[in-house]
Amino acid sequence: LLDRKCMLQRLVAVASWALAPTPAVYALSSPTPNGQGQIASTAQILEGNAVATAQVAYKGLSLPMDDFGVTIPVACWFPKKGDTTTTTTTTTSKPASYQYRISVRRIGQLLADWQFIPGLVARKFSLDPTSSSVADGSNEDIPQSGPVIILAHGFLGSNFDLSHLAESLAAEGFTCFAAEYPESLVASYDRFEGLDRDVINMELLKYLKKDLKLQSTKFGIIGHSLGCFTVLKTGDESWARVCIAGSPRRRDGTSIPGNILFISSMGDGLIARFGGAEAYPKDIALLDEGEVLTSTERLPSRAAIIYDRPNAPNHISFLTESVNEAMIEFLSPLLPVAKAFNIPVLDFDRYQVSRDSKQTAEIVHPLIVRYMKQQLM
Repeated sequence: LLDRKCMLQRLVAVASWALAPTPAVYALSSPTPNGQGQIASTAQILEGNAVATAQVAYKGLSLPMDDFGVTIPVACWFPKKGDTTTTTTTTTSKPASYQYRISVRRIGQLLADWQFIPGLVARKFSLDPTSSSVADGSNEDIPQSGPVIILAHGFLGSNFDLSHLAESLAAEGFTCFAAEYPESLVASYDRFEGLDRDVINMELLKYLKKDLKLQSTKFGIIGHSLGCFTVLKTGDESWARVCIAGSPRRRDGTSIPGNILFISSMGDGLIARFGGAEAYPKDIALLDEGEVLTSTERLPSRAAIIYDRPNAPNHISFLTESVNEAMIEFLSPLLPVAKAFNIPVLDFDRYQVSRDSKQTAEIVHPLIVRYMKQQLM
């Protein structure tokens, strides 16, 4: 056992050296240099560091958790001021940028209870939005009315995992919030006993009402993987819910009432853990992939779709491309270590081959947007 532990520490030490942080910050949406140590986005190339037709604004928020002495980062996407529909504005705005981080120490702690990885083994990335119409909303007010959607990331995820979906939703008039939970690989704050997703979400909802003065009475929540348990526990029966690549039931095995859409894939390496189609409540209507995107009929309020074909999405195909590419770029040296010690990689290895975030979004996002508009607008 001691020899195994020593070998493990040496392997991780070698990988950690390979992953040592560098001063470069990366934007992963375009290969065109902008001469400032980053990579220019399409919006920067076309508009000279400005977005001329921005539909969506993005701003980072800080949620104080006074009982724990920490601040939780919260990403927010909202319709740009004066634009509550899909009609674009004509004002010129600074493009948004997502500040993303990967902590190898946090990954080691959560996957293998490794406490010996230095905290400095991390890297920061500057990610461009998926859409070129997302502006920096740091100085803009968040709409006080309109439907609100909470985004819940999965295990070792981040509040930017579903940023591409948030952009699509905000362009349709939704205001979206994504908190960084304690299981995130970003590791912006220390974990504490009692500080969990439920506590953070309750505080976030108070913050929206008290500090941001939001007056919305219509709420939705979307989760990926572990975030689906968050979806099933948050809000009341009036909320609209979407579960992506996660469990269709609560941890105690019971189903949740109300409006809910389940999205899963037979290409997901974790689907067996959630039981497949047999695990869905009996009153869930199964949608046909070949018909749902072209149909004009109203979607059932309780529905599910299972992608079942040779190139069906894997577990992380549902995440934003720039986040997946950052993980591949930084974490690939650790993949042999994980496989050597049978540590779950959550389809990371499969995505290295498929690289299908964009293709997955093209079929999934229209369905989610349509469902949320149907339920909340």
